[in-house]
Amino acid sequence: MFLSVIIPVYNVEPYLHRCIDSVIAQDMGDEIELLLVDDGSKDASGAICDEYASKYSWIHAFHIPNGGVGNARNYGIEHVQGEYFTFIDSDDFLDPGLYKEVLRLHRQNPSDVYVFGYKDYPIDGSGGHVLKQCRCDNAESLAQLYLDMKRNYLMFPVVNKFFNFVDNRNSRLSTNLHYFEDCLFALDCLGRAKSVGVIDQIAYNYVHHPGEHLGGKYTEPRVIVEVARELKRRSDLLPQSDELTQYTILEYYNNMLHAVDSSRGIKQRLQYIRILLREIETLGFKTEFKKYLGRRKMLIRFSTPVSVLLMCLLRNLILKFR
Repeated sequence: MFLSVIIPVYNVEPYLHRCIDSVIAQDMGDEIELLLVDDGSKDASGAICDEYASKYSWIHAFHIPNGGVGNARNYGIEHVQGEYFTFIDSDDFLDPGLYKEVLRLHRQNPSDVYVFGYKDYPIDGSGGHVLKQCRCDNAESLAQLYLDMKRNYLMFPVVNKFFNFVDNRNSRLSTNLHYFEDCLFALDCLGRAKSVGVIDQIAYNYVHHPGEHLGGKYTEPRVIVEVARELKRRSDLLPQSDELTQYTILEYYNNMLHAVDSSRGIKQRLQYIRILLREIETLGFKTEFKKYLGRRKMLIRFSTPVSVLLMCLLRNLILKFR
């Protein structure tokens, strides 16, 4: 069997049929299995999983106590039978033909990881995120690919990739963190990949819901800094080029800036501004970081913690009355 598809399911009754039907429409015959991991849903999601499992021998439903999406994904990984595995979020869906194209390329020249494109749904006019079709199997080409993936927002999601590290016990998502744990997992797998195949199809639909970003879960700045450092550490383990190394540092600064934004109170915000400025002084590329920030470059126009704090407060004030 070529592929195991893992869908963690939690209270997604209005969307689940469309998601599962899009996997069925891939028409992969005996090359696929679908693992539906019901993470303690309180609506009819669990019953929908059982309904599909009763109709299709290659669809399997599991019911576990609620433990979060990372735990549900890990449970799925533990039960895969395919050579590769992939994830779908239960409110998203696929366009037809994607899986057959990956299988076709795999039969021509196998790769450790496959990457494909995704788009926002409803379509926002951006055209989605995708790279030209290619296969990379040496340090130089992989470094360039990873730089292109980062620039095109294709590096960190797990839903736009096939992985073949099922037997490696390290191929599990962290259940201690609920912030960027999928990004850490993707980097871990890419760091072990000797070859990566890119499919130039924008076939994964990332579904947005009205009000989804309102009242989002608060993440402590301490956690953001911890994860930012781990993201950088794992990025540094990838095949490197000067451009990729620099881009990873700018990405790291940006994540540290999120810790500043997440801080509460003047004292805490100053604490994390000092951490950010200390990192910039140590690693360099301040001018490049200003370019990276674009319209937000005013935040680090000056180099003292108090001046950066004032610029942050000014920016928040402008945004509030915009």
